[in-house]
Amino acid sequence: MPVYRTSAVEHAAAVAVAARTDVGLSREHNEDTFLISDLARGLAHGPAAAQASVEPPLALSLAVYDGSGGASSPDAASRLAARIVHATLTRSAPRSSDALERSLLEAIGEAGRAVRDNARRSSQHRNSGTTATVAALCDERLLLAQVGDSRAYLLRSGVLTQLTRDQTLLQSLLDSGKLRPEEAATFEHRGVMLQALGLREHLRIALSAVELRREDTLLLCTDGLSDLIDDQHIAAALDAHPDPAAAASALIDAALAAGGRDNVTALVTRFDGPWLAPPASDRATEIVEIARFSEGPTRRS
Repeated sequence: MPVYRTSAVEHAAAVAVAARTDVGLSREHNEDTFLISDLARGLAHGPAAAQASVEPPLALSLAVYDGSGGASSPDAASRLAARIVHATLTRSAPRSSDALERSLLEAIGEAGRAVRDNARRSSQHRNSGTTATVAALCDERLLLAQVGDSRAYLLRSGVLTQLTRDQTLLQSLLDSGKLRPEEAATFEHRGVMLQALGLREHLRIALSAVELRREDTLLLCTDGLSDLIDDQHIAAALDAHPDPAAAASALIDAALAAGGRDNVTALVTRFDGPWLAPPASDRATEIVEIARFSEGPTRRS
C-alpha cells in the first residue's frame, strides 16, 4: 500500500499519510486516482509508490479523483487531472495561504482545460471527466478545493465532520428542501453531478478552509466508499485505527463487504505535534467557505 510519512523537526510537526484504492467487485477498470504531493520538492506519490519520507519545509497536497465517461479509458481523465494539479502547484510553490488559494484555483482550472482538450482530440476520451477533491496544507490551515462528489471528512475528538458538499442534483434538492433526507437513498438521479472537470467550458470550484488541531484525522474518498459506508461507521474505523494505513485498509474492506459496486479509494492523513493547537472540547469544527458555486447538471456514466 502506498504510504507517505513526514516528520518536520524544526516545526515540531508530524504528518502521516496512507492511501489505498481498489477496483471493487463490479468494475473491470479502476477509474479512481489519488496523489500525495510534496510541493516543496516536486515529488508525487501515487498508486505505484511504496514509501517516502521528507524533511522540512512541510508543504503537502493530498487529492482523490474519480473519472467517468470516455469510450475505452475513462481513468485517463482522473490520471491526467492528478498530473496537472501536481505540476501546477509544484511550479507555483506557494508559501502563504493566499498564494495557495490562488494556486489551487489555477491548478484545478488547468486540469479542467487539459481534460476537456484531451476529450476533444481523441474519440476514445470523448465525454470523459473527473471529480477532484484536493486538500493543501499551509501551516495549520488546510485548504480544500472541490469539484464533483468525492468527499473530504475530518475526525476531531471522535466527531466526524464532512468538510465538502457534493456538487450533485441530489444535494441541491436536499439543500432546497425539495427532497426529504429519507428519500435520498431511493432517489433515481443520484448519479447526476452539477460539476466535473473537463465537461464544462466554465468550471466553478468550491473552495473552503479549516484550521487543523492536534490529532486531527483527514479522510479523502471517492463515492465508492461514501455511498456504501455511513458516517457512523467511517468515524468508528478512523477512531479504531490510529495508523493511517490500517484505517485506509479497514475502510476499503468495509466498502467491499458492503457490495463493492464501484471503484473505491481512501486517503487518510493524521496530523499531530505541538505546531498545532489542541482541540477545544466545546467547539465544533469550523469550515470557512471562501467561494461556493454551482452549475447545471452533468450526468455521470
